[in-house]
Amino acid sequence: MKYLETEIIRGSWSDLIGHSKEKCFKHYSFDFWSTIAFSNPKFKSERTKYFSKLFVYKIEQNLITKAFAEVGKNYNDIIESGGQTVSVDALYDSVFQKLNVKPGLSIEKIKSDVFEIFLKYPPLIADDFFTFLNSIDLNSSSISITSNTAFIPGQVIETFLKENNLLNKFSFCIFSDLEFVAKPNVEIFNRILSKITSNGVERKDVMHIGDNLIADYLGANKAGLSAFHLISNKPLIHTRNAMHTIRDVEMIPFSREDYSKFKFGSYTLAKKFGVDLFEYFKTFHFDKLISNYKKIIVYSSPYMQIPTSSYYLTDTFYNAFRNYLESKRIETVKLEFGKIERCQTYTEDYGALAAEERFNLIKNDTYKLITAPSKDDLCIFIDDISITGTHQRVVEHLMDSNGIETNSFFLYFAKLSNSTICPSFENFLNYSFIDEFDKLIELITSDDYRITTRTTKYILSQTNDNLEKLISFLVMREKLETWNEFISMSYANEYHKIELYQQNLHSLEIGLKMLNQTPVNNF
Repeated sequence: MKYLETEIIRGSWSDLIGHSKEKCFKHYSFDFWSTIAFSNPKFKSERTKYFSKLFVYKIEQNLITKAFAEVGKNYNDIIESGGQTVSVDALYDSVFQKLNVKPGLSIEKIKSDVFEIFLKYPPLIADDFFTFLNSIDLNSSSISITSNTAFIPGQVIETFLKENNLLNKFSFCIFSDLEFVAKPNVEIFNRILSKITSNGVERKDVMHIGDNLIADYLGANKAGLSAFHLISNKPLIHTRNAMHTIRDVEMIPFSREDYSKFKFGSYTLAKKFGVDLFEYFKTFHFDKLISNYKKIIVYSSPYMQIPTSSYYLTDTFYNAFRNYLESKRIETVKLEFGKIERCQTYTEDYGALAAEERFNLIKNDTYKLITAPSKDDLCIFIDDISITGTHQRVVEHLMDSNGIETNSFFLYFAKLSNSTICPSFENFLNYSFIDEFDKLIELITSDDYRITTRTTKYILSQTNDNLEKLISFLVMREKLETWNEFISMSYANEYHKIELYQQNLHSLEIGLKMLNQTPVNNF
């Protein structure tokens, strides 16, 4: 559970469950969007396609997507600042004005068609919401929805809930378009009290839960209700397929020491893991996928210039895949190796962080799909381990935000499936063998080493003593190419622009320059 300086009660679903058990609230009011439900990316893309056909003149689909996003954000800002609600018709008119077009159909027909698309590609409900429901006694507590709406009115959301056997779980629903008042206005929270039928329920006995600090938390607090600011992860769209599943930290289904060496640059183990992963893929997934696609693009985890350890695993997987196709004379499928470029902005050790911290850390990174697929291709996204699914969400968002419609398959060497295990457990694996700098030096100065982002960042953040020790071993074992690679690749990854890394990078440069000017036996 995390408390800000203003003592705002916030956290994850598990924090919410713990807080609810402590306080035993009589009624729970839930926000809908980005709390218990998330928009289906397919809905947005299909809506964009539909709108692109409404006008006489062709409008680029990305402009339509942008118009909806801008109108939605502007309306949300108005509501949060205490402005009045507007109708769905008015919002659509704003989109048309932004695009400077007039549709050929009536607004009623357009709304009807869009709502049909919405119900065909319904929202994704967070699994954690059902976990929460199972954790409370619904005989002594009731639940409801109190939510702002925009392009999708409350009546359509209720239709979705009813069609998916969810509406009967809620005592009532309050939507801003039907009430003509929106969060954070105190009045909409007052209406929660007026609709609760249980006797003796006071304001403090009601807790409103939502993802928006202003609309949900501060609004509910101002109305005298209890509140919880939920930090909720968007559900993954695609399945996490993994060769190994971790359910118990005491029963790891692979060698922790080998995994640690792999993460810090052991090429031999990267190749072993890559071959093993392809054998798993061939056994359990190959036949049902190979017959459906003419082109398959294999992607490793995103990186800029310095590869991640999973790049070497993915490269081996790709070569094993290609060799297998050739050996079986399968010529109906074209195989390609793709890349997602990433500009990394942080220096912290990702593996030591919790789920929320991971998301907050990587959200400022930028990603670019260098190899873009078509809608008929199959994209296989490979990574070494999936702990919280944060990186998969990033890739899914990248595809969605760029309007890329394709077939995606996410494949991992291992995944964590026990949500009670802290995500920082990943660092237990990462440092199971490389638990001291001397062991890393042994790996770096061996013929088995390949440069990785993890090792490079780790070296650039070391103490002077450790850096000097590494330099002496690089000289002694004649690994000057490795030394030079650290420098050149650090610049390629723009680490020279990061203050934490600048001093050690400068020391590596000066040391190598001095060595090149001095006989080795005098260095």
